[in-house]
Amino acid sequence: MFRRNIIDLKVVASFIIFSLTLATVVLLQPNDTGISKIRNYPATVCPQKLSDGTSTSVLPSRDILVREIPSKKNLLKPAKSALYLSLNPLLVDGYNSTSINVTRSQSRSLATVTCAISNSEQWFVGGSGTVSSRASLVVTNSGLSLSVVDLVIYSANPAPSLVTKKIRANSSKRIYLDTLAPGESSIVVRVVTKSGRVTTFLYDQRERGLQKFGADFVSPSNSPEKTVVIPAISSVPLVRGRSNQMLRVLTPGKVGANIRAQIVSNDGSFAPIALDNITLESNVVADIAFKPILKSRNFSLVIKSDQPIVAAVKSSGVFEGVNEFTWSTAASQLEDLAMHLGGLQPDFVFTGKKFEVRISWMLKNRKILSKTLSGDDLATWRPKNGILWVSFLPSEPDIFGGIIFKEQAGLSSLPLVAGAQLESAAVPNLDARVIARE
Repeated sequence: MFRRNIIDLKVVASFIIFSLTLATVVLLQPNDTGISKIRNYPATVCPQKLSDGTSTSVLPSRDILVREIPSKKNLLKPAKSALYLSLNPLLVDGYNSTSINVTRSQSRSLATVTCAISNSEQWFVGGSGTVSSRASLVVTNSGLSLSVVDLVIYSANPAPSLVTKKIRANSSKRIYLDTLAPGESSIVVRVVTKSGRVTTFLYDQRERGLQKFGADFVSPSNSPEKTVVIPAISSVPLVRGRSNQMLRVLTPGKVGANIRAQIVSNDGSFAPIALDNITLESNVVADIAFKPILKSRNFSLVIKSDQPIVAAVKSSGVFEGVNEFTWSTAASQLEDLAMHLGGLQPDFVFTGKKFEVRISWMLKNRKILSKTLSGDDLATWRPKNGILWVSFLPSEPDIFGGIIFKEQAGLSSLPLVAGAQLESAAVPNLDARVIARE
């Protein structure tokens, strides 16, 4: 009897709540039959520990909700630290600013990547399948259903190969490039998500026996375009001369391409001989070495082609006594962006035509500063101290930006792009007249 009374009370309470909701709609919005839009940022994923050192995800705050992958329960919990150390991939609740992952190995190499949710198609220009490479693709399914991805592998072989992988729900799979393209030194990977909620990272690690040659993430590039801008390339002199620069480029499709590249720096803009008027074979990955003579710490590379291409630049050498390299990848146009850096002190590089970028940043003591950076073709900025977060407000389109991290632990670079874009969903409004209709 007591249990029956409880059930009756629950039914009455539910009816009262429904009646009040319906009355509110009728009284306040009697004619509202339209569609409402809900806008929010999707959750992103940071990579797991992929080296013998540490993997730190730099989060917006200690209160942000996170979940490691895999997990027994699909509940998000407060991170409890803005510098999150994790052995597993980390799902980060949607937020209006971008997190990054910083991976440091025991050999003092440095690798950085943006925590993101992948698009339906991504291009990774970098990595190798040779015996000295431990490069790997990491595909994480943060959803609750099976995911399917197609991996299209381009190399020196004009016939690309296709590999399909299935990723179980709430899990991650690491795929080494030497199993996808054994012995190939020049690789480009196109990742196409067929189903599911997938995030893909490419971690390029080089070693031979006990000797280490560095490591870095390869940030995903845009779909092939006729104009490719690589905004942030390091030219810091390394031991035994200048840094070694190598352009990797691919023309996917049935038609080859002719390309010309221009270096943009504070020393001026010019076309290096090694990158002027190059003919590319279709579907064949080309590696082209070039050695610009520059006084500038950093520079940009703008590539023009008569056919859509993808490209990236590998900078390598001995840095602070350690073999190291970084992949500088193409960037999309800079949009309003905020990014968390966890106290790092990088170089920022911007390229465009007579542009301005409004920059705000927070110091470690929580003090917020701002400035306007302007340039004709290129502008660079390096904060005097480490910063917790930074935001950018470009004055116009056609501005491209990137980050270069230089520290005793190594060298790394990132394009200035958001980890996730604002999404909107249409939700029908409640119409009381429909309920009352006979």
